[in-house]
Amino acid sequence: MHCRMPLLLAAVLQLLGCSAACAWQLVTEENPPYNMRQDGRVVGISTDKLLEAFQRVGVKPDIQIMPWARAYQSALTRSNHCVFSTARNTDREPLFKWIGPIAEAEWVLYKTADAAVPARLDDVRGQVIGGYLEDVITKWLLAQGYHVEAATSDAVNPRKLIAGRIDFWASTPARASRFLAAGNLASAIVPALSFGRSQLYLACHPSASDAMVRRLNDALRDMGKDGTSARIEARYANRLKP
Repeated sequence: MHCRMPLLLAAVLQLLGCSAACAWQLVTEENPPYNMRQDGRVVGISTDKLLEAFQRVGVKPDIQIMPWARAYQSALTRSNHCVFSTARNTDREPLFKWIGPIAEAEWVLYKTADAAVPARLDDVRGQVIGGYLEDVITKWLLAQGYHVEAATSDAVNPRKLIAGRIDFWASTPARASRFLAAGNLASAIVPALSFGRSQLYLACHPSASDAMVRRLNDALRDMGKDGTSARIEARYANRLKP
């Protein structure tokens, strides 16, 4: 979205990060229960918290759902764009301005029901792990020297695992259980081990206003104190169960 205003005012707003006069563009993927379409709206744990925080600072953001790699790239390269729910780590730290945390995700290795259970993650080194392109779990595993075959959609990995095209699958319980239920594979693919977790944030292009970032972080902090965040999480508690 473009702002139409006198050039001088536009220049000033650019220096301030276009905090309120330009629409905040929030981009995300379909990833229940954090962010998802429901009855024509984008809802979920992360979405609801962010909408409440923006309402408290008097700004109405525009939210769009798109493939994760495209959403992530959008926030990397486009002013006033932010991507969620984004895992925060040392590699990503300097790339964005961070608002949150807004949620937390566990990292789980999945296997076929008849496969042996690895005692630790290092036991699967050298085997093929199915991952999700641009996902923090995939990037971490690659950085640690694991053999990861990254797909543009995590939804294809259960079938690849059943077909023997990959040996394991690394995902989150919320995302995995959705795909397993959709494919009627909940008994054929089971968790093997939990090997990490990440806190999830709204990651904003560096042009985002520092003042707005502080105000949004303050709003989220207040939501934690007054019980709003807990009430939002309670709405989706059943969706978080593996």
